[in-house]
Amino acid sequence: MKITIWSDFVCPFCFIGESHLKKALENFEHRSEVEVEYKSFLLMPDAKYVPNQGYAQTFSEMKGIPLEQANTMLNQVVDMAKDSGLDINYNTAKLASTNDSHRVFQYAKEKGLGNEFFNRFYLAHFTEGEILSDSDTIVNLAEEVGLDGVEVKSILQSEAYSDKVTQDISEARTVGVQGVPFFVFVNKYAVSGAQPVEVFSQVLNQVWEEENSQE
Repeated sequence: MKITIWSDFVCPFCFIGESHLKKALENFEHRSEVEVEYKSFLLMPDAKYVPNQGYAQTFSEMKGIPLEQANTMLNQVVDMAKDSGLDINYNTAKLASTNDSHRVFQYAKEKGLGNEFFNRFYLAHFTEGEILSDSDTIVNLAEEVGLDGVEVKSILQSEAYSDKVTQDISEARTVGVQGVPFFVFVNKYAVSGAQPVEVFSQVLNQVWEEENSQE
């Protein structure tokens, strides 16, 4: 069973939703036969890191909403993450463009390290306060998951893999993705958003039964 996930490293609901999917998979009888593939999605393509400015302030200005409303929204996300056993710290997180990180992610996929890359960059953003648009940061994190730092630097100094990112986003539009996370099971069944563990468990069992009853 293949599960395709459109996601972005700075998407809190992606981080939360995928943790729910992982918990559902832990109790899924056929988990060893499940393949998970990530695809790129730029949640905030125009995001820019503003030094010495808090996440809430940057988010407020980007979205054109009052700072108080931005803080309320972020606090709700933090509480939701805690309920899922995750640590999201907006006091240290840095809002930034993820375009370059996604280009290197495409290289990681080629090397069979796409999933490791995605999970490392989630933690870097949400819990470690790393700037995901910073080239040195991207190189260091990429090396941590086993990629060649020299090759990653070369990618960042060019436009390499931009076409792959664009292709993923175009494909997302084709299958009707309007927001992330967006999960597609065996190229047929779609689940949108940070659904509860129980929902993912139900979908896993249902899709498995339907697919195998046709054999």
